[in-house]
Amino acid sequence: MTPMRQTSVAMDYGSTPIAPVENRRSIRLTRSQTIIVVASMFVVAALAAVAAISSPPNYETTRAVMVVSGANPNDNEVVTQALQSIVESKAFAAEVKRRGDLPQSIDAINSMISVKRKPESAFMSIVVKSPDRKESEQISAQVVPALTSAFESAQRDLPVESRIRGPIFQEVLRPLQSTSRFPVWFAVIFGLLLGGLVPFLIFLVRNLSKPVVESSKDVMEALDLPILARVGSLSSRGANPQDTIAGVISSIERLALNEPVHRLVLVGSDSARERAELSVALACTIARSFGQPVALIDADLDESVLTTLLGAEHSAGLAECLSGQLNPEATLTSLSNVTVPRAIEPMRPPDGMVRFLGAGVDTSRNILRMRSNFSRVLEALAGRFVVIVNGPRIPGPVPTAQMLSLADATLMVVTEGETTLTDARAAGDTLRSFSSGGSGVVVLRN
Repeated sequence: MTPMRQTSVAMDYGSTPIAPVENRRSIRLTRSQTIIVVASMFVVAALAAVAAISSPPNYETTRAVMVVSGANPNDNEVVTQALQSIVESKAFAAEVKRRGDLPQSIDAINSMISVKRKPESAFMSIVVKSPDRKESEQISAQVVPALTSAFESAQRDLPVESRIRGPIFQEVLRPLQSTSRFPVWFAVIFGLLLGGLVPFLIFLVRNLSKPVVESSKDVMEALDLPILARVGSLSSRGANPQDTIAGVISSIERLALNEPVHRLVLVGSDSARERAELSVALACTIARSFGQPVALIDADLDESVLTTLLGAEHSAGLAECLSGQLNPEATLTSLSNVTVPRAIEPMRPPDGMVRFLGAGVDTSRNILRMRSNFSRVLEALAGRFVVIVNGPRIPGPVPTAQMLSLADATLMVVTEGETTLTDARAAGDTLRSFSSGGSGVVVLRN
């Protein structure tokens, strides 16, 4: 890769001990987390509004009752409160059920009956609410007879002089029938609060328990590696893929000034899909702009994200080459035979300029072969291709020591708001331990 030259200044990260960095816990949400919280608020609010609008109406039958037990207001207040307590009791619901021979349970009838009354008023409204109009009318029709029966049976055994004289209460006006629905405004407010609170608490706990990379300063403190570029991810909304790749290539040129880079490795502790897209875009751009054939290798035998992204998960690849079953150069397939992401489609080079070697099929049995046999794959491609390796997660189950030691340049991909500081430190330690060429960090804005 002649446009990308290696710096003459050796980078030695192992001689100086790295000071421990304190985990800073922050309750501030990242941009992507904030977008998710806001989107969740509106989605849940919309669903709640639709549920409120589509919910069946409740039918209400209201009977107005006035207490007329005597001229003494205190007596009226006592009797009215007693009436209200009786109507709201389960014993009253049982009497209503008995008188009307109703099929509903006592608890169900009790939950349908409610009383509305202003303080110190002798007038009260007995409301029967039900989703069935006929059911509401049937239960309401038994309210006044049941209440009359309750008072008559209570005073039947009392001496005449102890009984309440005259009619205790009487029904006024005609029964009022109306319908009501769950208020949409309440559903919207409840949806906004619930939809925002739940993801906010989830992100809050995550950020406090696992602090994430929020700035370039966090990256430098956690990895102790130079930041080569800070660009937007290829699939992010409003991003310009050409500008992103141009920034990454410029960062590689700053990393390599004197010697050509023939083997470029991309690794990271997470962001596997973004890293895979970046490796494809780099391969296409180098082939188009510099006219050099490129061999793109998916060395992530654990997750095989790049292979899946290009739709080659059922084809033989690196795993079979590591086991000696296939020849690496003969296994390469043209990029025109696979499907590239939409954002990278305009960068597609002429046929044959980019060849792809997927992770393969038998990856689980050949992961450990990466430790000793990966150099044979690179030797088989040496001299004919610029090799770009989409590496695995580090540290991880796939051995990376040989791959990092053979790389002319290594880029670690970090995503703001997603990569945790703990994972970034572990990846930085692995990179400094095994990388022999120039190393740097590409930060993806989220």
